[in-house]
Amino acid sequence: MAEICVIGGTRFFGKLLVRRLLDEGHRVTLVTRGRTADPFGPAVRRLTADVGRPGELAAAVAGERFDAVVHQACYTPAAALDACTAFGERAGRFVLTSSMEVYNADTFRHRIPAPPMSAFAREDELRPEEYAYDTELPWHDLDFVGRNYGEGKRQAEAALVRNAAVPVTVARVAHVLAATDDFTGRLRFHLDRARAGEPVTAHARPGRTSLVHAPDVAAFLARAATTGLPGVDGVVNVASPDTADVYDVCAAVEQATGKATTVVEKDDPAGDPALSPYSCPADFGMDAGRALALGVDLAPVSRWLPEIVRIAAADETA
Repeated sequence: MAEICVIGGTRFFGKLLVRRLLDEGHRVTLVTRGRTADPFGPAVRRLTADVGRPGELAAAVAGERFDAVVHQACYTPAAALDACTAFGERAGRFVLTSSMEVYNADTFRHRIPAPPMSAFAREDELRPEEYAYDTELPWHDLDFVGRNYGEGKRQAEAALVRNAAVPVTVARVAHVLAATDDFTGRLRFHLDRARAGEPVTAHARPGRTSLVHAPDVAAFLARAATTGLPGVDGVVNVASPDTADVYDVCAAVEQATGKATTVVEKDDPAGDPALSPYSCPADFGMDAGRALALGVDLAPVSRWLPEIVRIAAADETA
């Protein structure tokens, strides 16, 4: 039984992570702002802190000790450094939930050039221990953080890896889909357009991208936190081993709803409200080879996508 601290475990696959840890018999402490209710009742401890405000996390966890901390709400190098200070050596391991967006060449800004990366990038093509971070940027500005999500995550990785007093696992997570609790609205976007008989816009000759099933993400984070994955230090891409494009998503929606979905390709679809969030102007994703070599169970998109779309479609019509 391990003592696990989860920062930001009240939404989407964060809830799946907490439920999995509890089902495995671990003790879970949630750190949240206290604004979002959770379904765990007395099964978890709760500490209140806004990790975007310097010092609040340190005050909340003062004197606490954990076998691992899973940080799901770390978007800036400032937040990463704050976590390092707050926990010091009182966390056996940090598991940072990062994003595939760190590989997006269009989001490299602030005088930091994008390194050469493959269309389906490997972990070693972007190394946190070699990436620069800048705490002088206005990371306190939520609008700035929102506009610079990919850069914020890259710098958060770099700050944590280079300053943590304990081992770090960085989970770079692909586009996450689930049958329920789709707070991103990306799947609902396609279902709504199909039911309304409205077309979906895509880039001309849209590329393929990486997706992952929410329960697989939760399972990886839980195993990494409880040291069920020997050798998991460093960066791991968490993505299904196969890829998908906007046509695959629309085909699953058409099968689930019985409504034909038209995809209209455009050379420049920027600003089009009908643009699919799963349309990429070129191939963009991650290589899942390291995760598979570690023994991580990552189901292929072709296995889980049609089923979760069917469940989501049925849930919306209930």
